[in-house]
Parts: sequence; C-alpha cells; structure tokens
Amino acid sequence: MFGRFIQILDPNTRRRLRRFGDIKRAQWSLFILLGIFLISLFANFIANEKPLMVKANGSLYFPVIKFYPESEFTGSNLKTRPRYKELEKLPPFADKEENWMLWPLIPYGPEESLDTDQIEIDTTLTVTLEPAEQLATVEVDAKGLIQRSRGAAGFYGRQSDVELRRQPLVTDGVPVPVEIQEAVAKQFKNEPTAALSVENEEGISFSLREYSPRSRAPRLVRLSMERRANLDASETAIMDEELGWIGDPPTQWEKIGEADRSEVMFRAKEAMIVPQEPISVSSPDGKLLVSFDRETVEFPFRPVKSHLMGLDNSGRDVGVRIFYATRTALLFGVILVIFTFAIGVFLGAIQGYFGGKTDMFGQRLTEIWESMPFLLIMILLSSIYGRSFLLLGLVYGVFNWIGISYYIRAEFLRLRKLPFVEAARVMGIGRWKIMFRHIFPNALVPVITFFPFSLVGAIFMLTALDYLGFGLPPGTPSWGNLLDQGQVQPYAWWLILYPSIALFIVSLLGIFIGEGVRAAFDPRTNSKLE
Repeated sequence: MFGRFIQILDPNTRRRLRRFGDIKRAQWSLFILLGIFLISLFANFIANEKPLMVKANGSLYFPVIKFYPESEFTGSNLKTRPRYKELEKLPPFADKEENWMLWPLIPYGPEESLDTDQIEIDTTLTVTLEPAEQLATVEVDAKGLIQRSRGAAGFYGRQSDVELRRQPLVTDGVPVPVEIQEAVAKQFKNEPTAALSVENEEGISFSLREYSPRSRAPRLVRLSMERRANLDASETAIMDEELGWIGDPPTQWEKIGEADRSEVMFRAKEAMIVPQEPISVSSPDGKLLVSFDRETVEFPFRPVKSHLMGLDNSGRDVGVRIFYATRTALLFGVILVIFTFAIGVFLGAIQGYFGGKTDMFGQRLTEIWESMPFLLIMILLSSIYGRSFLLLGLVYGVFNWIGISYYIRAEFLRLRKLPFVEAARVMGIGRWKIMFRHIFPNALVPVITFFPFSLVGAIFMLTALDYLGFGLPPGTPSWGNLLDQGQVQPYAWWLILYPSIALFIVSLLGIFIGEGVRAAFDPRTNSKLE
C-alpha cells in the first residue's frame, strides 16, 4: 500500500514501514485518525452559523473568512456583528432573488445559542392514569344501607357521594368481609366489639372502631374504607395535537364515566397551551389520578431531528461542539506533545552526551522536579491568572518532559562512545553539531515510539482539566466541558454519551497506532517463542 513511497527510502526504514503495514489495525487507525484530523481542520466551513458566501448589493462576501459589519448589508450605521439567519429573512434578501446566502452543510456554530422556539418537536400530550390511594368513611343503618358517605364514590364507581345515598353497603363490586358484617350487626344489637380491620379480595381494607354498649343501640355505624395505590397498574398513552389517541387508548378509559371523560378532554385541551394540575376521576376499579405532560423545550434538550446529538445547557448543538472539540483536542494535543518532547529531548541529550557531573547534577534536579504535583500547580495558576492556551501549554510542557528525557539520555549515553561519534570528534566537528546532527537522528526511536501514546495522554489530560474547570479558556468547545455539564445534569445522557464516545474513539486509534509503531521499531515486541 505504501508502494513507490517505500522504494525511495533506505532499507532499514522500508523494513519498519512494512512491519507497521503488516499490523492492519494500526495502519487503518492511522488513516482514520489523519482523516478525522484533516476534516476537523475545515470545521469552520462544515459547521458554522455564518454563511460560506453572501451575494448582496452586487458584491460577494465571505463571512466565514472575514468579518463584515451589519452596515455592509443593511446600509445602516451599525458596526455590530450581523445575525445572518435573521438578516436572510429581511426584505433585501427575502424579496430579491439576486441577493442570496450559501450556508455550510451544518448551519450551526459552536457558540450559537438557539432559542426554544427554534427547536422543532412533535406536539403531543402524554396522559398518565394511575390508581390513587383512597380513604373514605360511610355510615350505614341497620338495614345495611349507606346513609352518609365521604369519598366512597370511587369505590363503587359512582361520580359523587350523593349517588350512594340509600345504596346497599355490600355489593358484588365491593364485597364486605363477613367479620365486618358480623361486627356491624353486633353494634346494632348494642353488643361490645373490639377494633377490627379486614381486607377483602379486591384490596379494600375495612376498619371498625371499638364499641362499648350504651343506654340504647346506635342508629348508624361508621366504617372506614381504604385502598392503597397499585403503581404497577398505572397506564400511559399519548394524544396528538387534535386530542386523538396515538395508538390504543388506556384500558381504563372506557371504564370512566362520560362526565369524567369530558373533564379529562377539556383539561387535555388546556394542557396543550399551559400546564395543568392532575385531576382525579372515578372508575369501577377505584379512584384514578390523571396527569398531563406536554413536552416543552428546556435546555439541555434531548436529541431531535435537526440536532441529532441534542443541545447543551446554553442551547448549543452538542454535535457541532464535539466536532470543534475534536479539532481542539488533536491540534492542541499535538502542539503540547511537540513542545514537551522538545524540552525533554534537549535536556536528555545534554545529560547523556556530557555525562559525568553534568548527568549526575541533571538527574538530581530531574528527580526533584518530578516530585512536584503538576495538577495542583495547574489549578493554582489557573485560579490566579485565569485559563488560557499559553498558560496550559507552558505548564504542561515544563512538567511533562521528564519521561522522554530519560529515554533520550539513555540513547545518548549508548551512542556517544560509538565509532562514528569518535570519528566526528577527531574531524573537529563541534559538540552541538555532533549531538543534534549525528547522534540525535540515531536516537529517534523513543521519540517516534512514544509520540502516539503521549498524544493520547495529552488529550486525556486536556479533557480532565476542562472537566475540572481549569483547562481551556471559557467558551472553547471541549469534551471535558460537556462531561462537566452532564455531571451537573445527569438526566441529560447525551452530554455524557457522545463526548465519551469521541474521547474513546480518538484514544483507541492513538493506542493502535502506537502499538504498530512500537512493533515496527522493535520487532521483538511482536515475536513469539516456539
């Protein structure tokens, strides 16, 4: 696959490239990661709230590349940043075909906060019917007829307590336990009874207070009735904008009385406009609590058709911010690693080449510097000076060069006594030229091998600092910022899922590339004993 390019290289490099190409996952990971990186470099032309090109007043404008004040298009004296989406709706563009705007593939920017009325969602209403806990009291006469009722209508499937007047207490729908009936009969005979509570097969609990004989038998006996709510029996159905059921209506719907159904439909119509409080209705199975829930747009908002990865807590498209954050992570990660490696290579080369006291003194300073807590210092400096690219790059560079310096020092200690170095000294070549023109090219194996792994580490560090709030400047799209929002609002699963997937994919590709590079430069890592 490397073809002609391989032929122009030296044999040793060709062997390494062939070994790298033999590890297909490393080869494809390299192509995919380079593709992601190259595409992300053109993020401004792929996803932006500014048009790529504007034709107005007989001239062409390129807002993605250059800033134009609003006066350039409207003729006003306003020098502010134009809102192109609103500008497109004005008469100079809406009424004139010669004026137009060419938008990117994704017409949303990483810092564009959308209004709630810009999010298109289906207008539906979720209706939930759930059994409610019922408490009631009834007073019955000696014939077993209900004379007074408070809240018992729902037990008998009636609309109001008035309908229960002079109705029998014991019915097929509400069987009263025999123990309760016998205790009631004793009280009417003015006989003593103990406090009693019995539950029937319908789940209705009947309670009777303790009774002591009086001068004459009571005219009425009071019973308490209780039915606990069975939350497993709750039902949910959805209504469309015309208040028609989407799918089958709840099974309890036909059991509700006509008056209650009319009340539910009236409340549902009102709920399409303003939120409504739950209402209670009666059914043969007991009292039901009907609640209405119409989805409203509140940020962060779930994924919808025009925003497949949802929106964050400021109404910004999560997919667009992840796209831009990928560019930031890769570009800034590469810069951080190069800066770190430059320091580590320089200091490691000095220690390894000169050796002796220089090496010993340098190693002691390195050990002292290594013991300093990078994260705490980064947090302290960010708190004092604020977050910035320069501060992050500087602190990361001066604290993370130690690892590569060890390997470069070891390579220089090994190579400085070889014949080609001694020959260069005899020829009178200067120390710095010997170090960086003759020795360093032969000591590149650790640099090349560790670069992919260091890049993954830098990206993880950048994400972690952004998550903690001590990384990139505010407003910069980053995976860590989205993960931080997801922690604050855990119901917004899209703020955690999609950034995590992006971080996982980039890290996995980097690790596969590092594995292939290590095998290419050290074939022993890919060998087996037989």
